Amino acid sequence: MELSICIPIYNQNVTSLVSELRAQALRADCLFEILLMDDASTSFRETNRRLQDWEGVRFMALSKNVGRSAIRNKLADEALYDYLLFMDCDVLPDSPNFLENYLKMEGHDVVVGGYKYPDQPISDAYMLRWRYGKKREERSASERNRKPNDSFSTFNFLIKKSIFKEVRFDESLRGYGHEDTFFGISLKEAGVKVSHIDNPLVHLGYDNSAVFLEKSYNSVHNLWTIYGKVKDKEAFVESVKLLRYYKKLERSGLVSLFAKLHGYANSLFQSNLLGKSPSLFLFDFYKLGTLCVCASR
Repeated sequence: MELSICIPIYNQNVTSLVSELRAQALRADCLFEILLMDDASTSFRETNRRLQDWEGVRFMALSKNVGRSAIRNKLADEALYDYLLFMDCDVLPDSPNFLENYLKMEGHDVVVGGYKYPDQPISDAYMLRWRYGKKREERSASERNRKPNDSFSTFNFLIKKSIFKEVRFDESLRGYGHEDTFFGISLKEAGVKVSHIDNPLVHLGYDNSAVFLEKSYNSVHNLWTIYGKVKDKEAFVESVKLLRYYKKLERSGLVSLFAKLHGYANSLFQSNLLGKSPSLFLFDFYKLGTLCVCASR
């Protein structure tokens, strides 16, 4: 397998990550490149730029922030090889055989490796993101393979470049959230098979609760935008739990009422979600209320 490892960077020092990936690639004796693209960072740009002096590493810096979807499309356009391995920049492989595990999947169209989180959060201020990651994202391959396209994530995945040319990320989606959901649906509509394996990256640079809550608000807005774009809305609703609950409210004529209640309860939600013991049940209600607000406009 000839492999382009594509890493979009924003305000992260990726030296340790690149060092580990390069060492694994050299041990595997495969033809590879590590392609780094900085999305107009304000920190660590020059530190990361020095990595281009390492054999097999290329670095590019964008003068303007283009966002999560566009930068992945740009990385794919720059990639030299037939397989693209995408990953976030705030991670480290969980296994010394991380790359070898992907190399064994040659011939597969799309392969998703999965998430892993540390056993404890960085501090109480990061509890919401850590708890969400442990409970909702850190899932086994067998569980994810039950609905493979619905479980797609941009966090850690391998894809044939020929397929990526046909199914690209939607650059109209700005900010954080659900660009991976739409990409998974697009793969499904194109008849592309998605396989899941137990080959996680450890998510180390996750957001504090306040930042994650703000990003989650944006992700719900992106979800509503995607809902307006997809061809098979019924299948899309079935694949996203939040939309399934929204549709129940819609059938009951309760969307406007729920949107109003969300406005009254928003401060109570935030008090819990930003605290030391955030409830994922309340987090789901917060997102559902936000979606009702979007739909009521």
